[in-house]
This record gives sequence, C-alpha cells and structure tokens, in this order.
Amino acid sequence: MVTEQPALTFAALLRKLRAEAKLTQEELAAAAGVSPRAVSNLERGFNRTAHKDTAVLLAAALGLAGPAAELFVAAARGNVPAEQVLAAADGARPRPGAAAGSPYRGLAAFGEQDAAFFFGREAAATAVLDRMSRLLAGTGLLVVSGASGAGKSSLLRAGVLPRIGADGLAAAPGAVWWPRVVFTPTRAPLDELALRAAVLAGADAAAVRRELEGAPAWFALTARQATLARPPGPAALADGGRAAEREQPGQRRLVLVVDQFEELFTQCPEEGQRRAFITALHAAATSGHGPDQAPAALVVLGVRADFEARCADYPQLAGPVQDRYLVTAMTERQLRMAITEPAKKAGAKVDDGLADLLLAEVRTGQPGAFGAGALPLLSHALDQAWRHRTGPVVTLADYERAGGIDGAVAATAQRIYDSLTPGQQAAARQVFTRLTATSSEGVDSADRASRAELGEGKVAAEARDVETVLEAFAAERLLTLAANTVEISHEVLLTAWPLLRDTWLADTHADRIVRTRLRTTAAEWERHSCDPSYLYSGSLLQAAAQTTTRAPSAGVGG
Repeated sequence: MVTEQPALTFAALLRKLRAEAKLTQEELAAAAGVSPRAVSNLERGFNRTAHKDTAVLLAAALGLAGPAAELFVAAARGNVPAEQVLAAADGARPRPGAAAGSPYRGLAAFGEQDAAFFFGREAAATAVLDRMSRLLAGTGLLVVSGASGAGKSSLLRAGVLPRIGADGLAAAPGAVWWPRVVFTPTRAPLDELALRAAVLAGADAAAVRRELEGAPAWFALTARQATLARPPGPAALADGGRAAEREQPGQRRLVLVVDQFEELFTQCPEEGQRRAFITALHAAATSGHGPDQAPAALVVLGVRADFEARCADYPQLAGPVQDRYLVTAMTERQLRMAITEPAKKAGAKVDDGLADLLLAEVRTGQPGAFGAGALPLLSHALDQAWRHRTGPVVTLADYERAGGIDGAVAATAQRIYDSLTPGQQAAARQVFTRLTATSSEGVDSADRASRAELGEGKVAAEARDVETVLEAFAAERLLTLAANTVEISHEVLLTAWPLLRDTWLADTHADRIVRTRLRTTAAEWERHSCDPSYLYSGSLLQAAAQTTTRAPSAGVGG
C-alpha cells in the first residue's frame, strides 16, 4: 500500500529554497531587509503565513522572478500549494554552465551575494568606508557619484556593505550588527522607503507611508525603531552577541543605501514625493532624539554624476553633493584583477592572451586610460565567454565563439531600439548620429555632446523622446551619461550594431563629415577670440548651410 505524502508546508518550502540558495537565515534576512526572527518564525512554522510585503522581499532575496516569484507570494499567503512554487522554480532554473554559474555578472551590477567575485575596487571600498566612519561624528549622509557604467552600484552592494557586515566601521566596530537595507527609488520612492523601513521596524507599511507624506521629518523615529533589528554578522555569531550587548543602544544606526538615486528625477513624476523623500532621509541621517543619541541612520546615496546639480538644488543635499565621493575609471591593474580574479575564485582561469585583448578593447585611446562606461561591457563579454568555455581555462577561442564585445552589444542595442515608439526611434537615430564624428578621411569615432545640445530646437514631446532614449540606452550601459554630457560607452557600438553602421551612419556619412568639420572650426573660432578668419564663406558656407538644413530629416540631429 502506498502512503500519501504529506503536503509541502510553506515553512518547508522556505527552508528548501534557502538551502538551495546556500544562504543562512541571517544572510537571507539581511538580503531581504527583514529581521532574522521573522525568517526563523516562518521556517519553524510559528507563523503559518507571511505578510505580502515580507513575501515579496523574500522572493527577491531568494532569486525568484516572474511566475515563480508570484507563486511564492501566493503560497506565503496560503493561496496556492507550495509544490507549485517548486515546480515553477525548477522550470526557471538555468542549465549547468549558464549565467547562474558564472562568476561574472554581465550587464547587471554585482550584489551583496556576489562579494566573493567582486575584484578591482578594494581601494574605492576602503575610501567609502572611511568616509562613512568619519560621518558618524556629524551628519550621516554620504553621496557616492560617478558616470553611468563606472560601477557605483557594484561598489556599494558588493564592496561596501559586505565589509560592514564582516568588520563594521573603523569608528564603530559594532556596525556589524547594524541593520542594512539597499533599494532604488523607482516611480514611487515613498512606497519603497515605507516598505523597507516598516519591515525592519515591525510597523505597518501603510501607516509609515502616510507619515512620510504628511510629516516626512518624523521618519527619523521609524528609522530609530528599525535599529532595534539585529541581523548578526559573522563576528556577532562568533562572539555570541556579547559585543552587541555592550554597545550603547543610542549609538546604533540603520545603514540605508539608496542606489540609483537619479531615479528620483527620471522615474518619479511628483515633486512633492521627491521633497518628502529627501526630507525623510535627511532627518534620519541628522536627527538624534535625546542628548546621548546619535542620528538614527547612516544614509548613502549612489547617484549618476549628471544628476549632481539636480541633487544640489535641494538644501539638504547641497553639502553632501559638495563633499561627495567620486567613483573614477579603474586603472589597468584594477581592470586586470576584475577580469582574472573571478575566474580563479570559481576554480578556473582566464587566458593571459584574452585578458590582454580585453584590456586593449576597452582602452579609450589615451595611454593607460579606460572608459568609465567600459565595465559593464567588459563584464558582459566575460560572462558570454564563460558560458562558451569548453574547459577550465576561458580562452580567446571561447570569447570569439561568444561573439566578443561586438556580438553582445549589437543584440542589446537592437533589443532596446525595438522597444521604443516610432517617435523615440527617430530620436534614437538623431542621438546616435550626433554622437558619431567623422573625420575628413571618412573615419567614424565616438563623439560627445551636451544634453542641452541634443534637445535643442525640439518641441516638448520631442525633447521627452530624446530623454527616454538616453535613459533607455544608459540603463543598459550603452550610453554614458556624465555631468551634462552624453557619449557612447564604447566605439565598438559603431561597428557592432548593424542598424547604426549600415543604415544610420552610411546614409549620413557625407553630412557628418561636414558637421564634424563645422563643430571643430566653431570651437577653434571661440578659442581664438572669435577671429573672423575662421568664419566660413563661399562654397564651404553653402555646403554647411545645406547640411544643417537637411539634418532633422536625415537624422543628423541638432
């Protein structure tokens, strides 16, 4: 007689998924931004169901996405059998040797769970930690800035936060026990902040959200309540928690990292939400409640360099922007570490010849200089080569089979373009042809333009289309948006993307030669105090006038 197997409980499901993710209860709690006790109670069946907010955070921390994540949340609420979650998760699990087994993260940022594979930014992580430590004596708000693609998100998530969890801060070794949360603003920054803080504070997210809208400065009290959560780090476990007991309660802080802070401007349409969000963060980072109490939170904002001025428009952020930490391009030695060390950590090796080739391909043309936006392209190429490897060594042949940087870039660029509206596609053509300079010999190269120039002469709807194009391609790191300027992340895009190479650039080749020469001459004219001898006349003036007249319809852009 066959006995019927008992139904899988949600507690057993959570234990199984956590084990498959190779996370401890404390690590899962820290990744999800919930208390370890909440995870423990769910796994032991003390709480038979979970709040929807908690379930959403746990699903993300377990790496569940799409239908598997939706079913997990439903199972947590007791609405579907737990077995359905396992079936969906098994169906979505990648094959051996696919991206999940790769020590490289492609176009995605490294996360806290990827810290073991994160190399090349050790000095930058140390510098940020030192800044954070010094801020404990005053206003606890740090801005970390850099061009898109420079690696800010990976630095904060995989470089800074894991080291706080392991060693604390120089001025506060007990920071290993401080609760840590990282999130992005999204279209609803107050919702995100309320959700993350409420879970840690054991409060109602809806009530926190209402408070953020009505009295954002009072968020400091919610943040103080959240400091009572104690996700222990490795040292805490070894010490048995005795050091945490010695720490003065009023000195504990919530480490709150807001990544991609520029989303506050690019995604959130409401100025009221922006002001409330900034007020709440500033209050948590500056307001102590009592003579012996430090501020409730240590806040770190990761922001793209081209949004520094927007941030500085708010009085609470003007000082932190002035004192920001700037993430610069990596050196050759640091890039070589980022190329070779993750493979070593995974028990493999990157061939020296491949490492040399990759370094050569991401150079900007200046000796020893590498583009700030090259990191995601490099990581994507390495991830593709890893997937195509046939042995323990990632070779040049593996890289070529994967299509190199060229193949990865072309597929990504075309996917973004296909997702745009017809008006945005027209704007994309104008943007990319403007960002391509052509010498008098007919050689194409990546150019740089100001954002104001790209939107010049356009009606409001067209200007919005340009901004949408810039944000879409920057999100996949194909464009680099720095302070007031836009440029193609790497010139490989000029030859790797067929639509750009064979249609847009081919159709506008002659006009771009004229326009490139015109921009160069105009710059020289300005540098020489507007000397009339630099002004066009005759046939040169006529050719330039005809070209600028054709530009809007030809896609050259203004």
